[in-house]
Amino acid sequence: MTLIIQLANLNHSTIDFALLPKQIVDEADKFNDERKKQFLVCRSILANLLKQYCDISILPTIVVGDNGRPCFLERHLPDFNISHSQNWVAVAISLTGMIGLDVEVDRPRKNYLKVAKNFFADDEYQWLIKQDDSLRAFWQLWTLKESALKLYAKGVWQIKSVNVDLTEQVITAPFAQHFYYQYHQVDDVHLSVNCNEPISELILLS
Repeated sequence: MTLIIQLANLNHSTIDFALLPKQIVDEADKFNDERKKQFLVCRSILANLLKQYCDISILPTIVVGDNGRPCFLERHLPDFNISHSQNWVAVAISLTGMIGLDVEVDRPRKNYLKVAKNFFADDEYQWLIKQDDSLRAFWQLWTLKESALKLYAKGVWQIKSVNVDLTEQVITAPFAQHFYYQYHQVDDVHLSVNCNEPISELILLS
């Protein structure tokens, strides 16, 4: 499967209103200024990806699926996922299967080892503390787990049920069989994707 991901900083992003239906713009007016910009930038990026890679001229109607996961009303259209952290946003589309996406800005996190001890499996924790940069390892594990949860529309409270074995390069969870993942660090942003089909190509735009 082919994935296309756009990573963008909200402070340097523009909104292409020509690609957005009136419904989206009206919906954005309900939010405060910060949330409104984030909402419109993400949907503008999504619309631009669809235009560039799928020849779709305006953003299609988005609905919430039966599992609570946003998707296009026309189910034959690509799957997509959106994530944000501080001033960074990421939007991904999958031309065939499903995708889960998570980004986290690299930043200090108080008591992150305690968080890892409580919410990661013991083998994950042991791997983490052996790394030269344990905070980077923490964000790598966290984004991989979050993206796996988002792939199958599960809540963050289930994060401990996702097991990431980076030595064997395998992710497992009781709620699904298929996890195919990639992790990237772009400047100070940690980015992980999980898919339900093998990833043949990943195009990362930033």
